Amino acid sequence: MTAGRVAGRRPSRLRSLSLRARITIGSTVIAAVVIALLVLVMRLQVVNVVASATETLLDADTDPYVATLEVDSDPNLSPPGNAQFVAVVSPTGEITLSSMPRRLEQSLGSLRTTPAGTSVVELGGSQYRVVVEHPVNQAGRWTVVAARNSQAEAIVVDELTTTLSFTGLAILLAFGVASWVLATTALRPVNRMRREAERLSVAPERAELPVGPAQDELASLATTLNAFLARTRQATERERQMVSDASHELRTPLAILTTQLDLAALDRDDARALAAHIERAKNSVARLSRLANDLLTLSRIEESERRAADGAPQSATTWSDLGDEVMAAVDRVRLIASAKDVTVDFELEPPTVADGSDEPRYRLDTGGMAQLVTNTAGNAVAALPRGGTVLVSWRAASGEGVLQVTDDGPGVPESFVPVAFDRFTRPDEARTSRRDPDPTTGGVPMPGGSGLGLAIVRAVAERAGGTAALRNLPTGGLEVTVRVPAVRDAPAVRAAH
Repeated sequence: MTAGRVAGRRPSRLRSLSLRARITIGSTVIAAVVIALLVLVMRLQVVNVVASATETLLDADTDPYVATLEVDSDPNLSPPGNAQFVAVVSPTGEITLSSMPRRLEQSLGSLRTTPAGTSVVELGGSQYRVVVEHPVNQAGRWTVVAARNSQAEAIVVDELTTTLSFTGLAILLAFGVASWVLATTALRPVNRMRREAERLSVAPERAELPVGPAQDELASLATTLNAFLARTRQATERERQMVSDASHELRTPLAILTTQLDLAALDRDDARALAAHIERAKNSVARLSRLANDLLTLSRIEESERRAADGAPQSATTWSDLGDEVMAAVDRVRLIASAKDVTVDFELEPPTVADGSDEPRYRLDTGGMAQLVTNTAGNAVAALPRGGTVLVSWRAASGEGVLQVTDDGPGVPESFVPVAFDRFTRPDEARTSRRDPDPTTGGVPMPGGSGLGLAIVRAVAERAGGTAALRNLPTGGLEVTVRVPAVRDAPAVRAAH
């Protein structure tokens, strides 16, 4: 049983051939069938034409005698010409005139009773095409017979068939060679694509499949594969850069944590110094944990972007469900802000919905909205002095949802604004909480940021088809704005609370 299954899976010899050979063989077989059918049809047509021509000649042989017998009861019939087989039988059965071969002449008696028309008579291995006419005059019913040997017809048909067969074989051979040449020419771009694809393993960052000048299927395939390779290279480059940046970012807190633990070991006899070292180590661990979580979040967002680019279905969430998540996220930020006496408020401006219309929906889930609010408002809380204020607003305007987070803090340097959403970028100390409590600003010890918060904000916004922007307010403070376009063709998803 196992051997039978293995044998059944063995590929056929045809499948083991090259594509060029299979195209040539397939087209040649089809051409052979077509040529054979044409030769057969032409042979049948020639047979009919030759038979019709013979019948016409036989009618011409009998016409003079029939015309004479129809008007003359005692005719004086002249003998037929050379190679004409004609016989005339009187009403009494007497053979009045005959140039027939003896064997055919002996069958004239039976032909007297044959209806007028054309027939084929076989005598002694030979075939004769015979035309019989029965003219009538005052003497009675006469019989006029004209015959021709059918062997001549067969010779003509066979010679023509042979000629057509050799011609068809020559055409088939030429067609096979032409098919091979055309297949080779047509597959030449494929061979170039294959050679270029082999170079991908050597220099993937520079390799690109060639696109021919013709707007054909191969050019479309090359264009599609080049786009796929470009996306793959971009994803690979992002991952490589992310790993490099993450390694760099992890190196510093790990070194600091190692130093803090070494210092704690040296000060193990000093309870106060040991407690301080342990607290600083906890802050370093918290920073490492936050960095790992942010890296995982970015990885998941990019994976969902790749699935969406590959055509994975995307759902949409209603404005009100996202508004509920804004309120829930603000409540979570308030728990952090309470340690610094920072006020966090929110405003919701519901969209105007006409009767019978659905409220706006956005390609943004509640988890994404939670990340937007937590990261932007959390950064603001970390940067504000004691008693600061953060305002989170969510509204629908001009076919898009707008999330704005505004604070009254010191803002960021203008040089930081263009790179604010890049990974692992941080502003200077103006937006960083000091490690020791500051009686002037009210800063309290908080774990340092990972430099990925705003990068996650931009990634979430772009995944939803929107944008993220940041600016310093003229009156002081910072404003982060995320705009997400509304969608109409995706099913709404209710938030789970």
